Amino acid sequence: MALIKPTLKLCKIIYEVLLLMASFAALFWSVFPVMDNSIADYPLPYFAWYPYDTKTSPFYEVTYAYQIMCTFFTAMTSVCIDTLIASLNMYVGTQFDLLCDDLRNLRDEEDVNKKLISCIKHHKEILSFATNCNKFFNWILFLQFFMSAISLGLTMFQLTVVPSFSNEFYSLVFYFNAVFVEIFMYCWFGNEVEVKSSKIIYAVFECDWFQMSHQTKKVMIFFVSRCQKPVKVSALNLFYLSLETFVKILRTAWSYFALVYQVTSRN
Repeated sequence: MALIKPTLKLCKIIYEVLLLMASFAALFWSVFPVMDNSIADYPLPYFAWYPYDTKTSPFYEVTYAYQIMCTFFTAMTSVCIDTLIASLNMYVGTQFDLLCDDLRNLRDEEDVNKKLISCIKHHKEILSFATNCNKFFNWILFLQFFMSAISLGLTMFQLTVVPSFSNEFYSLVFYFNAVFVEIFMYCWFGNEVEVKSSKIIYAVFECDWFQMSHQTKKVMIFFVSRCQKPVKVSALNLFYLSLETFVKILRTAWSYFALVYQVTSRN
């Protein structure tokens, strides 16, 4: 239970932080048009075409309310999806922690073989669960990472164009921070799964293996050979969720920003 409580607490904190950031981003993005005096009459949060005149009442009010509702709905949906994926990865990581704890506490007793076999079955179930989870959010991660690199790059460019410390500027800052934290969270917990799964080998050698029977040692050798390859969370097997991937995404976003900035500067 001592290994599970910190994970549950962290999951709750992550949900609250994401909810707060998404709410602020959606709020600023929704209200900045009516607060910004530099924008023309009847501004909307988003440019869109409608089969009616949005500059007449009550069509303007209805359209504005509709866009705000869509903004908050999209933000809350994103928070729920992000929290779910983070929770699944945290669950996998916690299961590896529990498995390592069981392996460290193996003792030369009569039922040590049963306990070791139970650990092997536990490891097999963790691998199966991690594989199923990865299949579940494969496409979500791929699209999220692809769009996030572009979003970060374009947002950085927009921050250089809009007036500093304006309502639109703060809206872009909140949006940039939300996307930044979202991608970092994915990569961090994906990296945690890889790190914790690689600790199984060390946990085996931290038990009293040298005092066990020859048959038990053979089973341990087989188990260690099976755990040589750490578990990695991937997106369509194109890249893995790790801190290295996070740095690559930031570099890609900066490349997009530099490209757009140079093109617009020349024009």
